[in-house]
Amino acid sequence: MLELKAVTESYPHTLPLKDGRVTSDKVHLNFTEFKFAHEAFDDQVENQPYDVCELAVGTFFQALDFKKPLRLLPVVCLGSFHHGSIWYDPAQGVVRPEDLKGARVAVRAYTQTTGLWCRGALQEHFGISPQDVTWVTTEAPHVAGYESPSNVVRAPEGTKPMDLIASGDCKAIILGPRNAKGTNLEHVVPNVDEVVEAWRAKHNAIPINHMVTVTEDMIQNYPEAVQEVYDMYKKGYEIAKAAGELSPAVRIGQDAVWHTLEVCMDYCVAQGLTSRKFTKEEVFAPVV
Repeated sequence: MLELKAVTESYPHTLPLKDGRVTSDKVHLNFTEFKFAHEAFDDQVENQPYDVCELAVGTFFQALDFKKPLRLLPVVCLGSFHHGSIWYDPAQGVVRPEDLKGARVAVRAYTQTTGLWCRGALQEHFGISPQDVTWVTTEAPHVAGYESPSNVVRAPEGTKPMDLIASGDCKAIILGPRNAKGTNLEHVVPNVDEVVEAWRAKHNAIPINHMVTVTEDMIQNYPEAVQEVYDMYKKGYEIAKAAGELSPAVRIGQDAVWHTLEVCMDYCVAQGLTSRKFTKEEVFAPVV
């Protein structure tokens, strides 16, 4: 049996691969647990210590642009509409999208996929381009060698995104929903549901944050194992679907995810994250 190193968080459709409900007589997935999957991203992009690893799609496309030996399995781990992921501190006064022009906005990293989707929404719905804002980051990009645009600045070492909003240094902050829980922050976009529906109608998609990747080494040397791993994730998906536990953002299969990935690639190019878009053959591991 082939032993493989793996990282994915415990979502309803990935947990069955960890708790024994989905097994294989061909491969065994040895999962390394992190509090959040993004803690593994830097190392996976640069060194590929894991055969199978959850990765943010924005980070993946950057890695592909830098010719890192990774490809996607068409398995969504996590996704959401992020029009509500732009927040302000009401103690500092009300902030609306039009107030962000010329403002400083905190984000963990300019390359963070949540920020990627937020910037796309700001430009499409409110006419605020990524260049209209100074993006204040607290972490380096996941892909070494990437140079951020000139309107991206790094906060002093040890600063956290919430520090920047609490001090008034930044007018707004980009945070995913689970990171904003328990705070007093409020949405910069006041009519979030209305804007979400407008975006959904335009793109017929739900934004993807994280997907499963495999290494090029695994594809070249163990192609049958790549298919077997994909089949295992498909079984986990079916278990979660039957239990009614799937998020609408979670999809399986190239046809189910490609359109959304094309929107993501458009945003990546427009925001200076990648130099170009990629083909299906470049993006996906060969599985069926």
